[in-house]
Amino acid sequence: MNKLKTLLFILVGLNLTNVLAQKKILFVTSNQDFYGNTKISASNHFEEIVVPYDLFVKAGFTIDFISPKGGAIPIGYINASDSIQKRYLYDGWFMDKLEHTMKPVEIITENYSAIFYSGGGAAMYGVAEDTTIQKIARRIYNKNGVVSTICHGTAGIAYLKDENGKSLFAGKKITGYPDKLENRDMEYYKAFPFSMDQAIKNNGGNFVYSDKGRDGFYITDGRFVTGQDPTSASKVANEVITILNTGFKETGNTIVKSDLEQVTEILLDYIEGTANGQSERLRKAFHPKFNLYTVAKDTLWTRSGEQYISNIKIGEKSNRIGRIISIDIEKDAAIAKAEIKIPDWRTFTDYFLILKYEGAWKIVHKSYTWRELPKAEKK
Repeated sequence: MNKLKTLLFILVGLNLTNVLAQKKILFVTSNQDFYGNTKISASNHFEEIVVPYDLFVKAGFTIDFISPKGGAIPIGYINASDSIQKRYLYDGWFMDKLEHTMKPVEIITENYSAIFYSGGGAAMYGVAEDTTIQKIARRIYNKNGVVSTICHGTAGIAYLKDENGKSLFAGKKITGYPDKLENRDMEYYKAFPFSMDQAIKNNGGNFVYSDKGRDGFYITDGRFVTGQDPTSASKVANEVITILNTGFKETGNTIVKSDLEQVTEILLDYIEGTANGQSERLRKAFHPKFNLYTVAKDTLWTRSGEQYISNIKIGEKSNRIGRIISIDIEKDAAIAKAEIKIPDWRTFTDYFLILKYEGAWKIVHKSYTWRELPKAEKK
């Protein structure tokens, strides 16, 4: 009987560990205050921390932070007018986590299902060469976990290898902030300890990027999810969430995205493309004959997708806050629901009809309604 109790205790303990691992993600940050030996301030990119953090937490994940030395980390690139950044900037509990990041030696890797390297110029220093962080990332990856990065955070995985000294991402597509888009005549760049592009290539990776930049470019290859710059922060986070929640199928070095992943991606193209003034993402999401329908003053109002896109000012960000509420897929048809909140004005509820043809999902129809925000929400 005692042996049976012991066995049950062990099994329960193992199951509890697995549950905890599925719901914990480790964020890697840097302690670097300056670019090399210069007096140019370096920092961790606040937006690249809080945007993924917010999405992970809403998806039910717990986040821990580490840095090579532990303790307080420098933060920068802050836009206090951005609603998400503003909320976390004045969140004492959250900021306390950034003030007291853990040291790598304090981490129990079995507790985490993914590791995320945030960006900012500071990320070029101290992280990539930290062998304990390398070991943590390797162990997470080896137990079917996800390795994710954004922007200069990709530098942190430059030297990742397996137990036999072979690159952990050999042959895989990896992105980050490319040398081509850096100002290579500036002192900050000259102080970089290495070229991220070249370091990834030297370690067997296929470094890819968008020449345009700031267009949400990211790459998923196996269980590596990497984003080029801050505009890909939410896409990287949502991709990690999808992989952790639904798994993936891998063929060679290329991931075959599930229908759920593809539908989620085009909905994010719509939500984020509108919020960030990215008309090209809207055209990617919409069928050419896409129409929008609503009722105003008891009259049906119809607009075409092109009319909708024509009202988007390229590159101009808005304070729209969007989230996907539900997705229902059957064979080559899907319906989805999303909520778009515009502070101090309205909350929109969107209903989408999405169809798959020629191997791709497209939004073909959107109907929507709205409600005025109560006075308490307008303050």
